[in-house]
Amino acid sequence: MISMIMVLNQKGDIMISRQYRDDVGRAAADSFRLQVVAAKETGTEAPVKRIENCSFLYTRHLNMYFVAMTRSNVNPALVIEYLFQLIRILKAYLGEDFDETAMRNNMTLIYELMDETMDFGYPQNCAVDVLRLYINLGTAKEKVETEPSQLTSQITGAIDWRREGIRHKKNEVYIDVLESVNLLLSNTGSVLRNEVTGAVQMNTKLTGMPECKFGLNDKLVIDKEKEDRKPGVEIDDCTFHRCVRLGKFDADRTITFIPPDGEFELMRYRVTDNINLPFRIIPAVQEEPSLTKVSINLKVIANFSDQLFATHVVLKIPVPKNTSKAK
Repeated sequence: MISMIMVLNQKGDIMISRQYRDDVGRAAADSFRLQVVAAKETGTEAPVKRIENCSFLYTRHLNMYFVAMTRSNVNPALVIEYLFQLIRILKAYLGEDFDETAMRNNMTLIYELMDETMDFGYPQNCAVDVLRLYINLGTAKEKVETEPSQLTSQITGAIDWRREGIRHKKNEVYIDVLESVNLLLSNTGSVLRNEVTGAVQMNTKLTGMPECKFGLNDKLVIDKEKEDRKPGVEIDDCTFHRCVRLGKFDADRTITFIPPDGEFELMRYRVTDNINLPFRIIPAVQEEPSLTKVSINLKVIANFSDQLFATHVVLKIPVPKNTSKAK
C-alpha cells in the first residue's frame, strides 16, 4: 500500500515525512521535488506521477504539496481520498487556512495524527470526532480518560463517526437540499444538455445513538435502455455518507443511518431527465447598420408558480474584449 507520506512547501523542501515501509527512501522524494515541484507541472499534469519505478500521488493545499509514495499497484482513488481526509483533519485541528507556519509549529501533533490515521501504509481511522477523543489540540499528546472497550469499538467498529454519551437538551434535525441546474442551449434556443446536481446537508442535535430514516420519491436509473420506464424523477447516480446503510437503500429505497453529531453532508445526487427549468430565456440580437453596435434584448420568463419568488438572480452577457461601452 502506501510506503511514505510527505508534505513539501512550494520550494520543494520537505516539512513533514513519515515512512511506513522500507521500499522507498528520501532519494525518491528528491526526484519528485526536481521533476514536479521545481518544474511547476502540478497545474497541467495528472495528480499521479511515475518516477523511477515509484508512484507519486499528490494534491495541494495553498502552497503545500501533500504526497503519497508507493511501489505497489494501489487504487489511486483511495490514496487521493486519504490525502483529502488528512487535509480535512488538519483543517479541523489547525484551522481552515492552515499554512506552512502552522505546520511547523505543530509538527508533533501532525505526526501523531498521521500515525493514528494509517497503519503500515493502510488508512485506518480518519473520523475527526473520534481522533479528538484521545488527541487534543497542542503539540503534546494528551489522552482523554475513556473506557478502553468504548474507545476500541469507536475506532474499529462500524459507528466510528459518532461517539457514545452525546446529550442535548432538545432533539433537533435540520435538513437543507441544495440543487444546481446546469444548462446548455443552442443558438436556436433548444436544450443541448441539462442536469441537476444536488446535495442533502444535515445538522443533527440528537441524544444517544438514534437511527434516522426517510425515503426518496425517486426511481434510480439502473438500465437506461429499458423501454418500460415511466415518467418521474429519476436519479442517475448518487453517493452517500458512510453512515448510510446501503443494504437498506437497495432493498426498499429508504435512507437509514445513525447520523454524526452536528453538520455533515448526507448524500449527493444527479438528475438528467424530466427537469423543469426555473427560467426560460428568449434572446434577441440585432446588429446596427454601422457594424459597430449590437443591441441585445433578453426576455426572462419564470416557469415556477407565482406563489414562489426568486432572489439574487444575475444575468451575465459575454461581450468581446474590445467592447468600448455597454449600456
